[in-house]
Amino acid sequence: MRRVLSCVVLAIGLVAGAISHALPWWAVVIAAAAGGPVVWHLSGCSHHGPLGLLPATTDLNGQPLPPRWFCDQCGETWVANFEKEHKPIQRFTGYDESKAVEAARRAAQLADRQRGLALQRAGLRAAIKPSRPIPDLETADVVLIGKRRRMIG
Repeated sequence: MRRVLSCVVLAIGLVAGAISHALPWWAVVIAAAAGGPVVWHLSGCSHHGPLGLLPATTDLNGQPLPPRWFCDQCGETWVANFEKEHKPIQRFTGYDESKAVEAARRAAQLADRQRGLALQRAGLRAAIKPSRPIPDLETADVVLIGKRRRMIG
């Protein structure tokens, strides 16, 4: 719509220039030759409207198509250049024997914990009891934090 309106305005200007005898005919032709492509370019869609993201698919020939942006106003699509994943930076290489013993101990603890939870979920072992007993509210000692006076009325 924007492009049609711009071309109509350009055509009206050219007709007005051709009808008026203030300019020679060759000046109107030069103005049309220079102004036409400029108006055509500037009247194109600037893609300010809602854009849609088309997923990566295959075309009718089976060729893979990358994800593309789609302009709702003009119907144009273009490749969505997303940033590719970076390869991890390898900071350490080799083997450190001093850390092997601690890593093996942690792995064994993790395996024992996972095995115990699996047995508990399967009902083959009773639930793990809390390490500290929960005090009964009726026998618990009540400690006042501070004196408060309640005003009535």
